[in-house]
Amino acid sequence: MGVRHCFTTGFRRVLASPSLIFWVYLAGVVVALPLTAVLRGALKESFGASLVSENLRQGFDLGWHGEFASSRSGLSTTFGPEVIGVMPVLSNLDRMVGGALFAVDGAVLGAGFLFLLAWAFFAGGIVSRFARPEEPFSRPVFFSNSAAYFFRFLRLLVLSLTFYWVLFRWVARPLGNLIERVTVDTTREWTVILYTGAVYLLVGFLLVIGNLAVDYAKISMVVQRGSSALLGLLRGLRFVASTPRQSLGLYLSLLLVGALLLTAYGLIAPGPGQSSNFTLIGALLVSQVFIIARVTLKLWFLASQTILFRSAEDAKPRAAVAPVAAAPVA
Repeated sequence: MGVRHCFTTGFRRVLASPSLIFWVYLAGVVVALPLTAVLRGALKESFGASLVSENLRQGFDLGWHGEFASSRSGLSTTFGPEVIGVMPVLSNLDRMVGGALFAVDGAVLGAGFLFLLAWAFFAGGIVSRFARPEEPFSRPVFFSNSAAYFFRFLRLLVLSLTFYWVLFRWVARPLGNLIERVTVDTTREWTVILYTGAVYLLVGFLLVIGNLAVDYAKISMVVQRGSSALLGLLRGLRFVASTPRQSLGLYLSLLLVGALLLTAYGLIAPGPGQSSNFTLIGALLVSQVFIIARVTLKLWFLASQTILFRSAEDAKPRAAVAPVAAAPVA
């Protein structure tokens, strides 16, 4: 089955299951709300009865932020200019390829881990829906499939986090430090850019292979009803190695959609100068539409990859069963 067919059919299956988008989006909201409440309290305490809040409506107050950051610790230190518009996504991407993804506040890491747990729970129901679209679908069926695969996907989550930790700790970070040592006396800017770009490409490639292996491990465990996370991961790697053109082509096509989505959001995302209730509500709605689009894209990945995996499974030759000879009649 071609990449284009998997690409388009996967998108149609996602749109045909809007409840999946809702549950994943809701999980993200539930995880984020406690952090939002804590940060809101810290900002309210800092503003007090001063005019800082009014100044921030007109633009970001760097003077206030300097004082705020120097007197705070923990989650409060994550608030700054980088939380506006498209910057959070770009900051996370930079941390990822630079090997500093885990070098954030513990509360943020904890929230991220909680969302990963929620995703590990929902993934079983999501993949089951995409792998068997002909079967009846309902909320009880979805949650039943999610619960059935939760502990299998939880073990897979541990394996994948171990891989990412090794990649960031023992590959990305040492290479980044090596680039700094090699280019410390370099006066040519292009040399630093080329070396840094080479490191980013290597880390990015390993991340893609790891993501593909984990995605197809989930799909194989559902399609083949496997229970071993390690065997599922090995089957995922084997599938990627046996179908490099299709699996990488599909992944890069969807990655291009994500890049276009990010570019569009970067162009239309409101800046810090929102001074009325109307513009503040508009900024909130735009950001939520972007988050829903990202959730849709995440499901689109799984739907398209599931279709590709199922087509490869269906194309495998089946072992022929020899006919049983009839016994002679006495």
